[in-house]
Amino acid sequence: MTTYDDSNSGALFANNEKWPVVQQGKINIDGQEKRIIGVKRNNKEGQPIIELYTAIGTLKQNTDKREDSNDPDAKGVIENLTSSGAKRISAWKKVSKAGNNFTSLACQDFSGDRDAAPTQETSNNEPMADDEIPF
Repeated sequence: MTTYDDSNSGALFANNEKWPVVQQGKINIDGQEKRIIGVKRNNKEGQPIIELYTAIGTLKQNTDKREDSNDPDAKGVIENLTSSGAKRISAWKKVSKAGNNFTSLACQDFSGDRDAAPTQETSNNEPMADDEIPF
């Protein structure tokens, strides 16, 4: 039996409209600011959830591609991916001073108390989109 090594490889496909991007924003985790998006989908039990994604890199068109070559169509950079462990995240529906709906986020390390959640701190961050949490 031949085994295929798929290390350091992957694929992109057309967006599945059953998983729409419903929110976008930023979060600071341990001093590192990340851009995030929220994708609405159902969990195994059929309950609606927002799954959070962060950028790992960028791609742009390869304008130096030569015709009839095996040159890539796009090139980019992927950040060095390391994990410092899982964190607990909490979200609050809010309204900005300008009257825009947004979701404020806070995260913290897991502790022995499974029911403990981060406390909401006052934030001066303005929302990036006029969206509510859709559940």
